[in-house]
Amino acid sequence: MKYRCLIADDEAPARKLLTDYVSKTANLELAAVCNNGAEVVQFLEENAVDIMLLDIRMPIKTGIDVLKNLNERPITILVSAYEEYAIKGYELDVIDYLVKPVSFERFKKAIDKAMDFLAVQVAAHEKGDKPDYFFIKTDTRIVKFLFSDVSAIEAQREYIKIITPSKKVMSLVSLSSIANVLPPDFIRIHRSFIINMRHIDEVQSNEVIIGKEIYPISRNYRDTFFAKLGDRKLL
Repeated sequence: MKYRCLIADDEAPARKLLTDYVSKTANLELAAVCNNGAEVVQFLEENAVDIMLLDIRMPIKTGIDVLKNLNERPITILVSAYEEYAIKGYELDVIDYLVKPVSFERFKKAIDKAMDFLAVQVAAHEKGDKPDYFFIKTDTRIVKFLFSDVSAIEAQREYIKIITPSKKVMSLVSLSSIANVLPPDFIRIHRSFIINMRHIDEVQSNEVIIGKEIYPISRNYRDTFFAKLGDRKLL
């Protein structure tokens, strides 16, 4: 399967290098090359891509501006000469962060990660259902979770914390990435929190209570959450 890729960078040498890397990568085809963030937004309004290689410091709209203004984002790999933007990037749920100058080996590692994630999405869609468990890597271990056991997932900078009644596990994964493989019982209630509705004990004003934990409901997710909660109320 071929995955469509978009490159966005205001520097011609960087665009040329990434274009060359894309041409050397199997199952990856170039959909567009953009000089600034405004061109990215305009292109994505009319076209779909699977993977976006996005520079941060660009004129008109920065890469951060682009991510904040897109309702539906492609799997995004940020590319920048400045390491200090890495944490901000992971807060915006990018799948990887490349620091210039980018070697082909490091580029390929990021693309493979994006393709693996996309392949899981495609397989789940074609099968029409999902297993009742998932595996997550943490440090040197791979830990198995039942979806039904997970009460909440919290974003902490570039990490996520998976919370169950018996344990909490950290992993270097974005919240957006894991959100795409969660079953319908899970819902995002805040930029930093996804909760499992099966584990809710109470809802008080703008808070969800699960056991001894209290999770805030942000304004951006409030309407969607209460609409889903309303569908499940008896009275």
